[in-house]
Amino acid sequence: MNTLLQKGGVYIGSQTPIMIKNNVHGLDERIEEMDMKYKKIVGNLAANLAATTLKVKTRYFHRIGVGGKGFLKFYDNIKGLPNHKIFCPGKSYPVIVRHSNSLSADDDARIDARGAAVRILPDKLGIDAPLLDLTLKTGKAFYARTIADFATWLVCGLAAREEHVKRVPHVRDAVWNSLRQADSFAELHYYSNICRLFRFTDGQEMYVKFKIRPYDVTIDEDSGKVDPIGILPPETGAIPRDENDTRPLLFLAEDFQCRVSSPNGVRYIFQLQVRPVPQDEATRDIALDCTTPWDEVAFPYIDVGEIHIDQNLSRKESEELEFNPFIRCHEVDVIRASSCSQSASIDHGRSLIYEICQHLRNGEPLPESWRIFLEQSDVKVDLSGCPMAAAMEKKETKTITLARTWYQTLWAIFGQPLLQIGLPYFMMGMVIVAPLSWVMNLKDAKKVPLHWLLPFFWVSSGLLAGLACVVAKWVLVGKKKEGETILIWSKRVFMDTIWQAFRTLVGDYFMEMTSGSILFSLWMKFMGSHIDLDQGTYVDSMGALLNPEMVEIQGGGCVGKEALLFGHIYEGEGGKVKFGKIKIGEGGFVGSRSVTMPGVMVENGGSLPALSLAMKEEIIKSR
Repeated sequence: MNTLLQKGGVYIGSQTPIMIKNNVHGLDERIEEMDMKYKKIVGNLAANLAATTLKVKTRYFHRIGVGGKGFLKFYDNIKGLPNHKIFCPGKSYPVIVRHSNSLSADDDARIDARGAAVRILPDKLGIDAPLLDLTLKTGKAFYARTIADFATWLVCGLAAREEHVKRVPHVRDAVWNSLRQADSFAELHYYSNICRLFRFTDGQEMYVKFKIRPYDVTIDEDSGKVDPIGILPPETGAIPRDENDTRPLLFLAEDFQCRVSSPNGVRYIFQLQVRPVPQDEATRDIALDCTTPWDEVAFPYIDVGEIHIDQNLSRKESEELEFNPFIRCHEVDVIRASSCSQSASIDHGRSLIYEICQHLRNGEPLPESWRIFLEQSDVKVDLSGCPMAAAMEKKETKTITLARTWYQTLWAIFGQPLLQIGLPYFMMGMVIVAPLSWVMNLKDAKKVPLHWLLPFFWVSSGLLAGLACVVAKWVLVGKKKEGETILIWSKRVFMDTIWQAFRTLVGDYFMEMTSGSILFSLWMKFMGSHIDLDQGTYVDSMGALLNPEMVEIQGGGCVGKEALLFGHIYEGEGGKVKFGKIKIGEGGFVGSRSVTMPGVMVENGGSLPALSLAMKEEIIKSR
């Protein structure tokens, strides 16, 4: 249990308070985007690697490397790639390339995965900040889909890994295909495995993977490939060299330096593999799965330029290089993740881990937010000798657009509340007047006691009120689209609040009593929800109607009592409301009083327990 709470901290939990925000020390934006489980996994992994880094004072992976400088020249005519501000035909950028082994730090002859880190620098003189850092390796796939898989792989033994790959054989292929018995760093193909989000000048967005291959087309992608000799290889850094191999320990580094010093230097072809961003979250997650390569027939590699390395870096310069996968810009962005179950978490999470370890390795000031992040992990790390940043870098001040004009303020104080109270009751009165007149006329004409007619009045007026609510939904609110954003003080939001008030009134009057029945599901469908009525669904919550068109429930799906399905979220300081779908697969279950945020997907057979919270874009998997 935490006995010392951090100043400025905002905590949740009673038995074990966990800080979710600190008002004094601004958190890294990557940490802010993580849900609690994601933070825990990344924090523990970062702390473990940080502890090792403090002991050995060097990298955990890719320790010994060799580097060179040169330039990247894009071809004048690039077919198959829309216009892009950075990856533009004819442009040229300075580059730095660093080659290394994954785990083997003392002998290049060991069988290992080989790496190529590429730093693209701005084409303007006097600007030293990198434009983009790319980390590539041999092999078309990685062995961990998510950061949770990566953490598990690192801590479990060989036996557990072998049991794992028996269930997912493509992961075994990813491991073996990454290993290379290399004769030269310059004669291998390197792949990014993880993709980026490209934004083109026409507004189009696409997922992109990177590759560099030797300029010599006779060197194919299987160069140096190792044939599997078991389920999995032993720890790659521990595979000994062949006893008859007499080459120097660091012959790959020496070979690369010799090639760079030659008249032609070292040349690579720079390639991109692009695909459209899928529309639905599940397909996007599959596209981001780095354990499975993209189909090269459907998404072929495009030759976009050449890398020419003609200057060697000294060993010191090479070791001092720090590659940060989180370097990004609007045109080339990192794909974010909010949950450790999302495929994007492997890149999003590792960028934070790498940067923390780089600071510790180089003795640089450690921001207070990172220190707190490490100290809250389950791993004890001695940070007493680490300098701490006096203050976090101030983020660029943004204009906050939550401020209202004077007439919006007057409307919000006087007009909106009166309209929100008066109009729903007026509409309800208009709805029930016809059934009430019918009952009173029937009472007088047939001399039927009123108490026998009131149940018919209540049911008929309730059904008419439900129908009126459907009409009001489409008249006042209209249809919202997934991914759409609207300003919080806009007319559409005001209209939505009026409809929400009427919906609440109709629910209290009659429709909430029908929850759990096919009538309630049919009511939702009339208001825009996608529900498989013919296969049986169960919805027992008015909270499923906050944004009806953002709810999709497949056959056998179930929503428990008082569950809240939020199809909207207030995002950032831009004063905008963003909408996102909530999808419940076949046999999926959302428990009573649980809360789901936009973008949540409950997979087929998945279950979100009662009183649980599913964060934005989280995927609830079946067990």
